[in-house]
Amino acid sequence: MIYKILTRSTPSFQSLITYISKESKNTEPEIFTHNLRSDGLDIEGLTKEYLVNESFRAFHRSDQKYLNHEILSFHDEDTSKITPELLQDIAQKYIALRGNEGVYYGAVHRDQNHAHIHFAVSGLKYRTGRSHHIPKDKLQELKIELQAYQKEKYPELSKSLPKHGRGKEYLTDRQWYANQKEKRNIQKDDMRDTILSSFEQAKTQNGFLELLRDSGFHHYERKGIAQGIISPDGMKFRFTRLGITPEQFKGLPVDQTEELKALSEIESLRQQHTVSKNSKEEIER
Repeated sequence: MIYKILTRSTPSFQSLITYISKESKNTEPEIFTHNLRSDGLDIEGLTKEYLVNESFRAFHRSDQKYLNHEILSFHDEDTSKITPELLQDIAQKYIALRGNEGVYYGAVHRDQNHAHIHFAVSGLKYRTGRSHHIPKDKLQELKIELQAYQKEKYPELSKSLPKHGRGKEYLTDRQWYANQKEKRNIQKDDMRDTILSSFEQAKTQNGFLELLRDSGFHHYERKGIAQGIISPDGMKFRFTRLGITPEQFKGLPVDQTEELKALSEIESLRQQHTVSKNSKEEIER
């Protein structure tokens, strides 16, 4: 399977949870949760739990990550072999390898030719205030272990086995760059019309990013600002390469309603923790 991580530097818990739950497009939603008590379709309850967990943050940084959007994708030629039970097992294994201390909300999407699982993963461990970040070396280990588990338990999913950690056919620098350039040019031409059409329809920056997600494209950020999109196979494309300049993107109104509301609620919850702690200490004296 292919494993992708898209980080979010804003507390957009509600929009991501809504996207994951509503865009699964299943008659019977296949939902996975870990360290969550709310019903899998209770958007407000789930969002509140993520906000509460975020309110325990111990250390604050200007570039802190509030959550990750993580995706497990299977090859379209394996679709007929993939059952709900298999996906449930893979999801549980993924959570165990990624770290049981985090908060997870996930759902299966079958709106494309292949099945894929989307997860909203907390940036903090459950109610500790400590980071739930996964460094690159640990991420590579996770990919290899998840691949080994899939290969051993589900050998029939032969098309969904990327070769993490294995050697590849040798190509000269010239051949490799030529292949990459051709591949990117083909993808860029295919995506440009969709991206520009979404931009023309959008009334706000967040509205534009939501239209992109509706078309299957997820954005990536730098310092909390959207820079471009990630294609289904993991390639990054800057907006400038797709016909949208930074000035044009910044020209769209900034819709910060969800972000400001979330930050306000996180601060209120944090103050409640402080009051509760002080009251407890007063009683113990």
